Amino acid sequence: MAERTAELQAALEKEKELSQLKSRFITMASHEFRTPLAIISSSSGILQKFSDRLSAERKEQHFQTIQNTIKHITQILDDVLMINRAEAEKIELHLEASDIIAFCRHLKEEIETTSNQHTINFYLDLGEEIMENYLIIQFDEKILRQILTNLLTNAIKYSPSHNLVNFSLTKNNNQILFKISDRGIGIPEADQANLFEPFHRASNVGTIAGTGLGLSIVKKCVDLHQGKINVESRAGEGTTFTVSLPFFKG
Repeated sequence: MAERTAELQAALEKEKELSQLKSRFITMASHEFRTPLAIISSSSGILQKFSDRLSAERKEQHFQTIQNTIKHITQILDDVLMINRAEAEKIELHLEASDIIAFCRHLKEEIETTSNQHTINFYLDLGEEIMENYLIIQFDEKILRQILTNLLTNAIKYSPSHNLVNFSLTKNNNQILFKISDRGIGIPEADQANLFEPFHRASNVGTIAGTGLGLSIVKKCVDLHQGKINVESRAGEGTTFTVSLPFFKG
């Protein structure tokens, strides 16, 4: 009976946490959507009213603003859905054999196209594991994409324009390591303890947009992949995230 009571209490506590999280989602979403929606409304209104007076270049700028803002809103929605699924434990790991080197290179190129002011330097240190510049291992592409995309886009977002972001893939015994380093604003030591909590943002982000969900998603995805994540950072000097995942040969 005592065991059953403990299980019920744990389930009720979990339900309470999910309810509180959903409430915070609603509050965050209503706040985060206001600015991008206002931007879309402004640009579309200008195009509608003054299209005949605008140069082709100015029109293109407004269309680009609308497209970028829609991408931003879509990312917020994706983050909210992902963290909600993670909290409800509805994400499953699906390991498949694939080339991890090609995966990382493609992701690097994909993210670079979204920012013309930063370069991602991708390099390898896999020693004898490389055969003709490929390495087949078991990993969940969707989950790993969530992890690396969040870390790489954060490195870009919190770095000055034209800074280099370093992205490395290495192997250490039975672990595959992904290291992402930047020389951006860094994370104050006081903020690092709560870095992976939902909605937590460092005290020095200023006006840089964000929901505080990205790193929480990263941590849950790393845990699901049975890995570990470590951060080294100094305010004003930059940040290095290291993700280690079990090495399962394909």
